[in-house]
Amino acid sequence: MNQISSQVATVDYLQLLTVQLRNQDPIDPVKQEGLIDDLTQFSMLEGIEDMNTSFQQILQLQQVSQGIDLVGKTVQFQDPATGAIRSGEASQMFNNQGEIRLAVDGQSIGLQHVISVKQRP
Repeated sequence: MNQISSQVATVDYLQLLTVQLRNQDPIDPVKQEGLIDDLTQFSMLEGIEDMNTSFQQILQLQQVSQGIDLVGKTVQFQDPATGAIRSGEASQMFNNQGEIRLAVDGQSIGLQHVISVKQRP
């Protein structure tokens, strides 16, 4: 699904506005208040998109931290292929196309499949 960013929407809006202003009726000109309201809404949308990007980066850092913390520990997890509950030592944390994963006894496991963690004796 393609999403339109606020920057693309703003550029499109300004292009339409330019055409509208060029072709406006001199007896009934475009009201400036509506234009200011529209530009304010685009500015707010851009700010929200920036915050969303920041939250996604914070979430990614948190997942990396969680993954690193599990390396060297015994984890119990639900095998995504079979649904069986298994356990093993997490030997490595890695990023696979934006998803933080653990290598557990040679198997790649997403953090969402980890059920419990046991400290190594």
